[in-house]
Amino acid sequence: MERLSATIEDAKVCKISKLWRRKPPGLTFADTDAVIVTAKTTDRRTVSTTFYVRLKSDGTFSTSALRAGGRVKQQRFAKFLKHYKLAKDVERYNVCEGVADWKGKSVEVVPYKRSGYIYVP
Repeated sequence: MERLSATIEDAKVCKISKLWRRKPPGLTFADTDAVIVTAKTTDRRTVSTTFYVRLKSDGTFSTSALRAGGRVKQQRFAKFLKHYKLAKDVERYNVCEGVADWKGKSVEVVPYKRSGYIYVP
């Protein structure tokens, strides 16, 4: 799997209810927010990845969920934050406030077809 270096151009948190009237298949009741990260590679490719998470009212999130599918999504987002050193303490990290600081941070992108996705180990 070839990986390219990229820089985060934009990152934002949206309510899933603002994106769709009905949740698409694969999203559960617990998935309430979408963290959308857009990065640009050195060869001018734009890559966007969406993380579906359940944020608490204070902007933090928990990696422990009741269902296995929800837990996997939460842990994947936690791995993203840890791997790219966006947060030191994931359990206490306020995603809503911290997302503004992600611009300009470097990430790795896996090219796929015309775009790709952000690599998360």
